[in-house]
Amino acid sequence: MKNSDLFAHEEDYASLPWDKADEHLSRALQFETTSYLDTSRIRYDQFDALHSFLKESYPHVLAAGTWEEIGHSLLITLPGQNPDLRPALFMAHQDVVPLVKGTEHDWKHGPFSGDIADGYIWGRGAMDIKEMLIGILESAEYLLASGRQLNRTLILAFGEDEETCSSGAHAILDVLLARRLELEYVLDEGSGDVSDAADWGAPSSLICTIGVYEKGYADLQLTAHSKGGHSSNPFHGTSLGAISQAIAAMLAHPPAPHLPPSVLEALRVLGSRITEEPMAGWVRDVEHHEADILGWFLSHESLYHMVQTTLAPTQIDGGSSAGNVMPQEMHAVVNMRLTPYDTPESLLEHFRQFIDREIDLCYIQKISASRPSDLSMPGYTWLRQTLEHYFERLIFIPVQNRGATDARVYEPVCRCVLRFGPFLEEEDVSREGIHSTNERISIRAYHQGIRVMTRLMEHTCFNP
Repeated sequence: MKNSDLFAHEEDYASLPWDKADEHLSRALQFETTSYLDTSRIRYDQFDALHSFLKESYPHVLAAGTWEEIGHSLLITLPGQNPDLRPALFMAHQDVVPLVKGTEHDWKHGPFSGDIADGYIWGRGAMDIKEMLIGILESAEYLLASGRQLNRTLILAFGEDEETCSSGAHAILDVLLARRLELEYVLDEGSGDVSDAADWGAPSSLICTIGVYEKGYADLQLTAHSKGGHSSNPFHGTSLGAISQAIAAMLAHPPAPHLPPSVLEALRVLGSRITEEPMAGWVRDVEHHEADILGWFLSHESLYHMVQTTLAPTQIDGGSSAGNVMPQEMHAVVNMRLTPYDTPESLLEHFRQFIDREIDLCYIQKISASRPSDLSMPGYTWLRQTLEHYFERLIFIPVQNRGATDARVYEPVCRCVLRFGPFLEEEDVSREGIHSTNERISIRAYHQGIRVMTRLMEHTCFNP
């Protein structure tokens, strides 16, 4: 089954100028807003040109709102009539990843052509995520042009460097903090994975994921020292042996798994659809079967990472260049993806119980998991109900987001930060295009995503 087979209510917003929406995305893809860690390589003139184009293309948003350039990021505030309502924030990023050197001529349509051909709009950023940036503006422009009045303040935030270091999002956050704003909900890119729910014990159901937090990331470096020498006398062991034992100890003693609120909510939503035993019986009394459910999740490749901080030894170096010489200093790296129940500090303390004190442990880089969204807040329900309107037969469940986004930056000013790009493209197109050659989006998926954001924006921010 294709994702597009699940589309519903495609007749909604028939008066929205869809051809212009296509042209606007096409034009936005032609600006080479590529981000690099080496900022000297960034063409900031392209960001400036994009900003000018957006102001020209969305006159009602320009007239109704305050446009602020913060560095090369954009913060647009459209004030609502009711100051007692917390603002909603719709966000996207302007930057795109670089082309892989040597692939420029492998594109069927130029990477910055913005060509509209064969039912798609082509170019770097078509799915990550200029389609969301333009789609947000199309939604706001359409509602304002229709004479609708904002009740809730609507904020649009477009960072400049999500693909590298998120400094733009942090700069926008500083402005929001200075204004002492607290947001009702945030919508950013993310999740949107469609799959059969068989691994959940509900084989006849189709699920789609809404990201409600992001796992943490840590590279833990282990260092072992020894005297080295001839391999005929390993009486005191070797640094390679010691570091191997340390890695084995870590893998043998992972941190405890937990059922996070997102999984509990997903189990509640799936509820009666879970028919496979023994899972079907366990979910009827989760409180007394938590250990059993954890065991189920840990035994399924698609589920275990939702309940467990994962460990993956990825690097080892320092070995001898000869088979009969013992190495002196060995280094290894274990990559960890952290659940909200673990922190880099707590993991270090945990693993120290099982690793020889002579092994040095230090983080090369570390970041804790983001704060899980409060699923009792209305923003989550509003988004889920909107998605259910436009995608038939899909059951929407909250999960951890697959990757890192700018969204986590806004958690200090919002307890409901949601990650869902409503552009449900076919799997083969997504797999081929995101961060790769021939990135594109189907016009049908693009339009359906705009409908989602227009309805969500209309029902939560505008007067009835």
